[in-house]
Parts: sequence; C-alpha cells; structure tokens
Amino acid sequence: MSSLNVLVFNIPEVLREISKKNTDSDITIHSRKDGDLITTFLEPSRFPEKLSSLTDCIYPADYAIVGVDEIDRSFGEALMALDLMGKTHGLMVASNEESAERARKITKGTVLEKYEIYTGSPMGVVEKLIQFKPQREERGTLVIIDHFFQVKSVGTVILGFVLSGKLSKHQKLFISGLNREVQVRSIQMHDVDVDEAHSGSRVGAALKNVDADEIQRGMFLSDNLLKQGKEISGKVIFHSALRKVPDGDFEIFVSDEMIYQRGQMVSGKMVLDRPIPLVNERLLFSNPNLSPRILGKMEIGK
Repeated sequence: MSSLNVLVFNIPEVLREISKKNTDSDITIHSRKDGDLITTFLEPSRFPEKLSSLTDCIYPADYAIVGVDEIDRSFGEALMALDLMGKTHGLMVASNEESAERARKITKGTVLEKYEIYTGSPMGVVEKLIQFKPQREERGTLVIIDHFFQVKSVGTVILGFVLSGKLSKHQKLFISGLNREVQVRSIQMHDVDVDEAHSGSRVGAALKNVDADEIQRGMFLSDNLLKQGKEISGKVIFHSALRKVPDGDFEIFVSDEMIYQRGQMVSGKMVLDRPIPLVNERLLFSNPNLSPRILGKMEIGK
C-alpha cells in the first residue's frame, strides 16, 4: 500500500465529502482509501486558539489543501507556517474566480504561489491527490508519535507517521526523550494488521517496554539515538510578512516536529527550557503574545 499525508485548512465541506473521521483531538485525523492508496488528512481543529494544532498538522504533511474564500488573520498565519516549513506542494481551493484572484495576489512570493488554484468539485480534489507522487528522504526508520494510549490486553499503543524508512513488526527502536529501547509488538494500517509499514504510512503500533503515561506528542521512534539540543545555533530568518522584527532577546516557542517547546532567543541562539530532538535542518519559532504569532525559522548550523 502507498500513503499520502495531507494538511487540510478551511475546507470543512470538502473534507466531509471525501473522507471519514478517525482520531479527534486538537488535530483531527480523517482518511480515505482508493485502491492501494491510503490518504490521511490532518485538520488543525483547535487552530487558531492553539497554534501548535496548525504546526503539528503541517509537519508530517506531503501536500496541503488550503481554502482561500476567507482571507483573515488565521489564513495569514497558516500561509506563513507553510512558507517557513517549506511545504511546496498543494492546492488552493476557491469557490469563485474572485476568491482565486485574491489568493494569487496574497500568496505571491510564498510557497503557496506554486499551488494550483482549484474551483471544481470535491471528488476532483481526490483525483488531484491520486495523481500526486510524494518524494521522501530516506534516512533509516523514523516515526513521529502524535497520539498514544493504554489498551487492555494489548498494552501501550501509539499512533503516528513513518517519516522515513520502514517500520517492522518485532523491530527494536529507540524512543526519543526517554532514550530507551522499545520493541514493536504489532502494527496496524487503516485498521488492518500488517507486518511492516513504509515511509509515509499512518500507523498504529503496540510497543513493549514503555507505558503510555511516559510518552508525549512529538517523540520519535528511530533506529539510532537522536541528537538532542537545548542551546541551538544557526541562521535566524524572520518571515518577510512581519511588520516589526523583535529586538534584542525575546521569548520563543519551537513550533515544529510536533513539539511546542518554550525558550528564549538570546544573541541569535535558541536557548530552550528542555532539550528537543534535532531531526530537521530547520526549526520554526513563534511567540504566542505577538501578532502574528509565527515569527521565523532557524536554519541549524548555518
């Protein structure tokens, strides 16, 4: 089976028609199956109240579908986050040409400028998704965890996305944050037991040697121990849409990798309250007390 993960923003009617709701929290997971393709839709259901609801949905997405009929502050933050997180593949959905033309002007100079503008039926969106072939970097087994719970007679179960490599039954992996070896007892995809899941797959996995109350969203399963960082250096890039760039040292939150971690920007360096796994070459940062809350990104080590 092949997999595609899609951020959906401001298209509730389309989403209801083309998918089935699965997991419901601050990020709501929907899915559909077309032949051998499983498409997982990530909806930021607590955004704009909760900024991490948006960024947690963007992080594992291969593709973005953005409704452009309503252009407001929330749309602006979503545009900035998609731009900074480098999500270059997507679709802007408009109900009329006036909305489409407005979207073309507002998104100029951002990654959304590359998105096709679509004004057709919901099932036409599905056709677009079926045709899209994501390119993913392969760097060993890497799974991001977004939900977790204890199941009687099964034990600890996590839900997440295979970002890279292959997840296999009985595989031994390290869980970040705990830096402990765990074993995969079983795997499900789309409610079907499987022996392995490849890059891009949405999975449920039962784990041995960890309890659900030890897990947090944003932890990774990996075949090697991940490097952790608390003081992180790199090139700081503020988004061009900011009218005023913060001066001096200021509070930040890392809003990336399904992590929302507080810290300070001190002399161009991120100094975080707690270490985070360093998986990407880029980290988005924000400040919940400013408007817009999205500020910029750090290109690590540059």
